[in-house]
Amino acid sequence: MKKMSCFIVTLLSIALFTCACSEQSTDNTDMTSSISTTASETQASETTTEESALPTPTSAPERYFSEVLTTTESESIAIGPLSPEHEYYEGVLAIDPKAAEYITEMTIFDEEINDTFVIHISLPPNYSADKTYPMVIMTDGVWRLNDHPEMRQLMTEGAIEELILVSIGYPNGYDYETIRERDLKDDPESFLHFITDNVAPYMIEKYPVDTDRLTLTGHSYGGYFMFYAIFRSDEIGVGLFENYLVASPALQAMTGFDTMEDFEKAYSERNTSLNIRAYVTAGGAEASNYRSRITNLIAKVEGRNYDGLEISYEKIDNETHNSVFKPSLRNALIMFYGIENAQN
Repeated sequence: MKKMSCFIVTLLSIALFTCACSEQSTDNTDMTSSISTTASETQASETTTEESALPTPTSAPERYFSEVLTTTESESIAIGPLSPEHEYYEGVLAIDPKAAEYITEMTIFDEEINDTFVIHISLPPNYSADKTYPMVIMTDGVWRLNDHPEMRQLMTEGAIEELILVSIGYPNGYDYETIRERDLKDDPESFLHFITDNVAPYMIEKYPVDTDRLTLTGHSYGGYFMFYAIFRSDEIGVGLFENYLVASPALQAMTGFDTMEDFEKAYSERNTSLNIRAYVTAGGAEASNYRSRITNLIAKVEGRNYDGLEISYEKIDNETHNSVFKPSLRNALIMFYGIENAQN
């Protein structure tokens, strides 16, 4: 898997090439136009069946995807409608019988992790390729499928802006508890690279994503992973995510011998700024010592006085560890993308 540095080099190359072309004669400009047209036609002829199932995206900049995914990863991509064989298919249709019409399912193999992921994508109700949209990427995608129609309802009600929802999960039959421990706790670096170097760039190339307004979410081990992503955001996916939802993070977890407090300390030794917004939650029905570890870490982060950091914590009354994510997600999207917040 190539890293994001390839993207930066590619952008600089494109910028230099564009400047050079602007200084050429009219004949050269016509030749450049002809070459561009030929390249576009060639690219169109090579378009795979994976794209035919998707709404036509806007003409996004030439970046990320072809420079980041390996040939094996690129060729592994298969896209189609939401599979009726998904174990939560009936459940999501019970929420919205039309959900299968707007949820797209994509499978992709990642060479670094050496595994296949199932990703679900839903575009906003009034999607237009002529607009740009915030994008929310959710971990634990197996359990996040129901959130697509529920968050879509917030859009139709006018509570939040229209946005693109993406959830990252696994094929049917996986031992989800074991596999999520691998990605969210045991080897979070590889999974974070998968998100920042593969998933987000692919979406940015294929859809009109507002690249300044991306959110990453996680719950439990996923919440632990959110803090990990925050404290590695100066090294992996630099500046990619503006917002993080950290729902009931399982801070008793460790990556090797490192605790999240260790990752926070290491970040503080490298940086004096942290330009993100984080909304951290815990359930009011969760154990007080579980919540205390969360609030202690937040206090430590706040004590660093990082430039650019906005972090808030909420104990959501009556919610358990398992139930706290849904109200957390709703609150986070209203906080980050609420219509009233945008108007104030």
